[in-house]
Amino acid sequence: MSSASLATPMIAAASRDSIAPLSDAEFAIVQQAIDGYADWLLGLRLRAHVRRDFDRYVALRHAHGDRHINQAFDPAHTRFGPRDFWVLVEEAHGAAVATFCMRSLDVANVYTLIQSQSLWFSKRPRLVDPGFVVSCSIPPFGGRVGHGGGLWIRPDLRGQQGLVRLMPRFARALALRNHDIDHDSAMLLNSADPAQAAKVHHRAAAAARTYGFARAEPFVQGWFPPEQRDATMHLCHSTRAEAIGSLSELATPALAA
Repeated sequence: MSSASLATPMIAAASRDSIAPLSDAEFAIVQQAIDGYADWLLGLRLRAHVRRDFDRYVALRHAHGDRHINQAFDPAHTRFGPRDFWVLVEEAHGAAVATFCMRSLDVANVYTLIQSQSLWFSKRPRLVDPGFVVSCSIPPFGGRVGHGGGLWIRPDLRGQQGLVRLMPRFARALALRNHDIDHDSAMLLNSADPAQAAKVHHRAAAAARTYGFARAEPFVQGWFPPEQRDATMHLCHSTRAEAIGSLSELATPALAA
């Protein structure tokens, strides 16, 4: 099932003919990044695996004490397409170290997926919630859109900043190489306190840079149905060119540092 069919009937899917493959030069940059990330992990005696069994992702997170899983990456709520995957990093003896999920969505306007809640609840009919207000300064974008999340790093390794920076970029590089995504996106959940708006936005912008996104702007400031509470949500976004550019920000020596 294509990811476009996960959306409600009101959502116009991006034409498959509009998906432009990477140029030879772009492909070379992406492949070099993938090889560099894999080599850096091997130097730490870690190995990355690309998986599509999201049931195992959820089980792993639950096993480490995380009871709430982002519904966009939870098979209890979402039907996954053949291009959706998650990256699992393990130690040599098989113990899980880190995860990151990536979906690839063919959609004309990503905001329609958000407003209808189809991004999180594709197993349900369209969820209409008049209290859900979506407004963002990032212009509407569509085509083949990567949507990442589900970043988890085992607590004893969370001081290794290289993993925080590597995991989103590794998944982004794989989605670029294998699926020719036009845009990359993610979401950040922050404090809902209006008095902290400037500080929250500053933190979100810093986090977006850490994860390799070109920009992060609030798109919800109030009622957020997937969490069933008020929240300030930031949308992270990069064009294809910006996503490719983020890969070269992390040379292997920089990751090691």
